[in-house]
Amino acid sequence: MPLYSYKGQYAKTGKKVKAFIEAESPRDARIKLKKQGIYIIEMKVDNRANAAEGSTSFITKLNRKPPKPEDLALATKQFAILLRSAVDINDALRAVSEQVENEELKAIYIRIRELVSEGKSLSDAHRTYPKVFSSIYINMIAAAEKAGALPLVMQRLSEFINYQIEIRRKIVGALTYPAFMIVVAILVTIFLFVKIMPEMIKSFTAIKVTLPWYTVIMNDLSNFLQAWWLPFLIIFILIGFALFSWSKTEKGKYKIDLFLYTAPIISPLIQKVTVSRFSKTLSTVLSSGVRIVEALQLTRKVVGNSVMEKALDEAIVKVQDGDKLATALERTGRFPTMVIHMLRTGEKTGQLEDMLFNISEVYDEDVNNQVEITTKLLGPIIMVFMAGMVFLMVMSVMGPMLEAMNGLH
Repeated sequence: MPLYSYKGQYAKTGKKVKAFIEAESPRDARIKLKKQGIYIIEMKVDNRANAAEGSTSFITKLNRKPPKPEDLALATKQFAILLRSAVDINDALRAVSEQVENEELKAIYIRIRELVSEGKSLSDAHRTYPKVFSSIYINMIAAAEKAGALPLVMQRLSEFINYQIEIRRKIVGALTYPAFMIVVAILVTIFLFVKIMPEMIKSFTAIKVTLPWYTVIMNDLSNFLQAWWLPFLIIFILIGFALFSWSKTEKGKYKIDLFLYTAPIISPLIQKVTVSRFSKTLSTVLSSGVRIVEALQLTRKVVGNSVMEKALDEAIVKVQDGDKLATALERTGRFPTMVIHMLRTGEKTGQLEDMLFNISEVYDEDVNNQVEITTKLLGPIIMVFMAGMVFLMVMSVMGPMLEAMNGLH
């Protein structure tokens, strides 16, 4: 259904209004606004809002940028501030739609405001866009509407989204440098084998120098790479595609996550990030009035690790059977002892949400420390690998050179 932007004036008060309305036609829109006591000054189809519904050209769709988490975090924070200032929901949504820079998110908020104006709840309006608003986001709004705590929950949601962004940055920051170094090491090694080694071997062959066994092996490897680089590249790409496809299956994702969860060096970082994300998410959801089982189910969707998801599936069953949260998590064997003790204390004192928040704070600090440790450990390992490859190349060249020099005496 098309969305129209309009400028109007209330017939009774004379107050001017600028907003949007969804209708089958301009005539239908005018009828709806007349019932609301609004006299139309100007009205036109709003193409930005209709873009959110998909009624745009192919070129427009290509150029349209999807909203980033940062865009959503800012919009949510602005919405929370307006609600805390006692601004009406409709006016708050309109203000947010006017301030949002991302065109698609702007159109979505315009549409949400229209749905709310038609009588839908705020959570149901957000539910129209599941690709933009997560199930946690929607369910927390629904719980807040029931409890009458929407301003507070929107503030917590903005903080939670920023938290997720920060966690993602930490992980990317920890892995970017090692990944870059690995790529450089591979490229340098290929260059040495394909370019440097053949030239040196040609020189030694020309002066009829006897090549040591290790130089012969390196030369054979160099010849293999030059002769079979295309099939080798195709096989490498096919293996990469197969692994990527396998990682999208339930079994493949679990195996990869289990490897990351237990691998040397990187596993402490993965575990601490996962526990921090679990604690922060569960604390945020519970403090919004969501019941424990539903909160665990929502938290399960955002922990980002199949191993932890399976553990939470087991814990949910135990909690449904009557176990306390700490006991249910302890039985999974995936949570640190300190976390279990803190949760047990929180349950005894009736401060579970606060204790979960404290756990996330502790593990956030641990994540920062672990990022530095992981980077420091991976750096030297990669450097040793690069130094080893260079050493092999140098030895493969120096050996024949020494043979040649001995032949001159």
